[in-house]
Amino acid sequence: MNKKKILITGATGFIGKEVVKELIKNKYQLLCLSRKKNKNYKFVTWLRSSLLLNKNNLSKIIKFKPYALVHLSWEKIPDFSKKICEKNYKDNIAFLKKIKKLKTIKKIIITGSCFEYKNKYGRKVEKDKVNDIDEFPKAKLKIFNFLKKNFKSQYNYAWFRVFYAYGPNQRKGSLIPYLLNSLKNKNTVEVRNPNLSNDFIYTGDIAKIINKSMELNFKSGIYNLGSGKPKAIKGIINAIEKFSKKKLKVKFGLNKDKKIFYANMDKTNKTFKNRKYTSLKQGIKNILFKI
Repeated sequence: MNKKKILITGATGFIGKEVVKELIKNKYQLLCLSRKKNKNYKFVTWLRSSLLLNKNNLSKIIKFKPYALVHLSWEKIPDFSKKICEKNYKDNIAFLKKIKKLKTIKKIIITGSCFEYKNKYGRKVEKDKVNDIDEFPKAKLKIFNFLKKNFKSQYNYAWFRVFYAYGPNQRKGSLIPYLLNSLKNKNTVEVRNPNLSNDFIYTGDIAKIINKSMELNFKSGIYNLGSGKPKAIKGIINAIEKFSKKKLKVKFGLNKDKKIFYANMDKTNKTFKNRKYTSLKQGIKNILFKI
């Protein structure tokens, strides 16, 4: 069995690009699914396919003999409508059913979401109550339950509940790209609650932990994936102004509620032997100067 072979979905996405970069540093052989045509290069082979694998593409995956699956794919973000979430759910289940036929796969890494938690307050641990009402978390939870039921014996799986990921190539509508674009175009930014604090994790850190999951043994289950440190929007604005040496035009709202939502990282850090995360200031500096 070749432990250096990994099948990846969502490799062209915001998080996926960083994961691919990190894994090829360690000379993993990657087979990446993509709906678009991409050129192969050292350590990376592209397979043009959706999650609905046809017979020919499934045959190519079987021939590749992957040791692990890193499953990052989710279509149409940020459209979390019922129609799109149901399509993603059905496509994911169809994909996993076919993947189950691969006898070479021993590890499965899938990205969930912090929105799976019912209450978006305080420090969240993996056993906290979940939100099975809203369409996006409900679809994610149904996929997790399928994984737990059908992949519990032969496989090790990690379901990473990703908090607020940020980094290079993030979609323009997300908070940090929106602030940077407003700074560039000298637009006024409206911030309803400057004290709202969430857990922002740099995509490079996500990639490093996924890389460690390839190297280490771990118990199947849910793992939080955040920085473990909440950061207020006001602090993000200050960091952008510091490194850009420019002032954002900001109109603050009257809401002063100090709502905090962040990850308890004890389980993840212990399992994947990680202690160091990129600070928000350093992450924003990396984006600004394209480090």
